[in-house]
Amino acid sequence: MLGDFRQALQYFDKHLSISKEVGDRAGEGCAYGNLGNVYRSLGDFHKAIEYHKKRLNIAKEVGTRHGEGRAYGNLECAYQGPGDYHHAIEYHKKELKICKEVGDIVGEGRVYGNLGNAYQSLSDFRQAIGHSEKRLAIAKEVGEKPGEGRAYGNLGCAYHSLGDFQKAIHYHQKRLSIAKEVGSRDGEGRAYGNLGCAYLSLGNLRQAVECHQKELSIAKEVGDRAGEGNAYGHLGNAYDKLGSFQQAMECLRQ
Repeated sequence: MLGDFRQALQYFDKHLSISKEVGDRAGEGCAYGNLGNVYRSLGDFHKAIEYHKKRLNIAKEVGTRHGEGRAYGNLECAYQGPGDYHHAIEYHKKELKICKEVGDIVGEGRVYGNLGNAYQSLSDFRQAIGHSEKRLAIAKEVGEKPGEGRAYGNLGCAYHSLGDFQKAIHYHQKRLSIAKEVGSRDGEGRAYGNLGCAYLSLGNLRQAVECHQKELSIAKEVGDRAGEGNAYGHLGNAYDKLGSFQQAMECLRQ
């Protein structure tokens, strides 16, 4: 995987050099944006931000509002990487303004979802719910089922954080239904994990274990090692609450 990113950097560097050589400012901006995305994937957020700012400056210079919006969107993602959510929100709002200006309703929905996630990370759960509800409304309007599912999941997480576990379960079940409908095994696994945590918080321990077992099974099926680790951790906590200490220890060792 690392080798693929390194190779991508080489190609985008060549794209940048050729664009500069022939005076293609739009191509130069595109290359900066692609380089920024690769550096973000590599975890080099400082360099990602540097390149996305170059992309933004060129987009402003050549007057492409779509490109400017994309640059703001990439900047917000780069700032969220190291946890700078305040800067991320600033750029989210700038991207949102452009999406509304150019009539990009799908982009507008995506930004509302990103804003909801950022506010969730800042523990501003009311703002998270408000933006996730806007994300949900747009996803329904344009018939974007995966986006609708993610919005339900985000609402479930926000209500869980507020201690409203029944409402959290309601939204996570909707997330689960859509994940099954669109064939998203990753989404299905995350929904089971979130449902398990909500059931555990309510004291419904058997249901929690059942959900986390399904979460674990899907993580193994799709090769998600991080998700598998999370599922073992969730199961360990649930078995511990049940008093099944041997099973809890085994899961936590895994």
